[in-house]
Order: sequence, then structure tokens, then C-alpha cells
Amino acid sequence: MFANVRLNRKLCEENDIKEIFVYPGMGDEGIVVGGALQYLLQRDGIRNFIENRYRLDNVYFGKDYTDCIDTELNNNQSTKLIKGNPSTLAAEMLASNKIGAIFTGRIEFGPRALGARSILANPGDASLNNSLNKRLNRTEFMPFAPYVMEEDAEDIFEINDINRYACRFMTITVKVRDHWKERIPAVVHVDNTARPQVINGKNNPLYSSILKEFKELTGIPVLVNTSFNAHEEPIINRPEECLQALLNERIDFVVTNNGLYQRK
Repeated sequence: MFANVRLNRKLCEENDIKEIFVYPGMGDEGIVVGGALQYLLQRDGIRNFIENRYRLDNVYFGKDYTDCIDTELNNNQSTKLIKGNPSTLAAEMLASNKIGAIFTGRIEFGPRALGARSILANPGDASLNNSLNKRLNRTEFMPFAPYVMEEDAEDIFEINDINRYACRFMTITVKVRDHWKERIPAVVHVDNTARPQVINGKNNPLYSSILKEFKELTGIPVLVNTSFNAHEEPIINRPEECLQALLNERIDFVVTNNGLYQRK
């Protein structure tokens, strides 16, 4: 139910609440977490439960393949390493409307791609939805989401104290401000909303660095972020899956902490 980001927005608008938080693993994967929390509540009581809560900072909980991914991409005879700073190279390719993927650190927990296994693209390209959906075998009913640095977020989206925390995990829609709608058409829904991920540079340095470089090149402080997978396939996790996606031309390049790779 709470994967419905439009419903979550309506809950904010139509109820007197101070803040909304939707657990990022809002599908079946979240049931085990809910069970553990229910046990702690019953064991410790509501007062102790509330006093010991703390904010979730990120959901990069999966296995870390940082030591393996570059070996996998370097050792294949059909791929090549592009020399240069990975963040700068990625930003330049995205600015020229190439489609890329980022593979860094631990995979995200839950259904949302949050920058560890994400496909990145230029939000200023209005034709992106059709072209990328075709490459990923998706339909037009699956709109793309943006990610943005927290210092730029409120200029572009109607973010406030109620929805700000939920926007860190892409679990709510917000209005796109009028002066940005035409500049980032690939991430604007038909009701003039978007499902942004608001980030800082702390949890995922490569992800934020690419965005900062892209903003410097284009003046646009937003990039498309969609999950690194084809329709009805699980999100890319292991290095060999990432390599296969590149070889299958789902994407034009892969960027890691240590390099940027393309097909030969």
C-alpha cells in the first residue's frame, strides 16, 4: 500500500501531521523488520521504544562488490576502460544524452534504486522516457524519478518539513516548481509532480559527485535515477550481472569508484 507514492502525498495534504516517514522496504521484505519492531515494542513498552528510536540514514545494506566490479569489467574482451576521472566522464556522457549505470558500494535494501545500482540519464531530454523504456522493456506507465542535492532541492521541488525525510528514500511525490517543469521534463509526472531522492555527499560520494559535475556542465542540478534492471528482472547486484547489462546494450556505460567502462 505505501509503495503508492501519490497516496503518501495525499496523506500529508489531507491530515494534520508534522512529518511522514515511509520505511524504504515497504514491500514483503519489510515484514521481518516490522516483526522485530513489534517484538521490541511489546518487550520494552512504548516509552522505551520511543526514547530509543533513531533516524535511518541510508539503506545500503547489501553485499559490497567494490573489490570485484572493476576486475569483472576490465577482464572482458568486449569492454574498455575510458581514461579520466570517473565522475567527470560520466557527467559529460550524461550531458550528451548517453544512458549510464552506476555500480558502487553495497546494494540498496528495498524496491527503490537509491544510487548504488541505478541507471542515470539526462532529465532535460523529453524523448528519454520512450527510448529508455524501450531499452529496458518497460512501459510508459513507469515514470522515471530524479535525484537532487539537498542544497538544490527546495528550489526545484515543493519540499517542506513534512515530506523532507520521506524524500530521502523516494517514497513520496511532491510538486515540481513551475520554473523547472520545462527544464526537466523526463522526471515530471502528468500531474506536475515528481518522486525525488534528496541526497547529500556523505553516504554515496560517487553518486553525488556525478550530479555536481553534471550541474556544472549543464546548469541542471537534477539527474534521472531509475533502477538498474530490465522490466520484470531483479535489480542488478553482482558484477557479472552488471557486465551482461552493458554487453546487452541496456546502457551505454558503467561508472564505478575507479573507472568508466564502455563496450568496445
